Amino acid sequence: MFTMKRKTLVTALLVVIGLSLTGCVNSSQNVEVAPTPPKLTATEIRKNTKASLSDQEKSDAYSLVMKQVGKDVKSNPKYTRMDLKVPNDNRQWFKESTYNLWEGNITKEAFVNAGLEKYPSNHYEFNFIATSILDK
Repeated sequence: MFTMKRKTLVTALLVVIGLSLTGCVNSSQNVEVAPTPPKLTATEIRKNTKASLSDQEKSDAYSLVMKQVGKDVKSNPKYTRMDLKVPNDNRQWFKESTYNLWEGNITKEAFVNAGLEKYPSNHYEFNFIATSILDK
């Protein structure tokens, strides 16, 4: 029969063995934790990614994306084509806006809102274009 002293000794020994097997230690040293970097938004990530490209590389990449967006538009039966010449010639505005979205200078929401100021009935179309650009 175990005496109380032996039971205590066996229990303490099992606890020590158990702690050593689990890797638990009691350290009184202070451990400094490195600060976590701030989380970047999707817009900031796009902007940082494009920043390393030359102007010609940006132009080529943007043109390729817009060709793909054009294919997406043509294959979408729900998309209603917008006449960018009416009421004013907005082709340059549209190109600059899509480029700024693609490059990460503006958010999707800013792009859609700017488009709706000029074409209030084309929410679906601006949202579709923005999504298509950002998916590329």
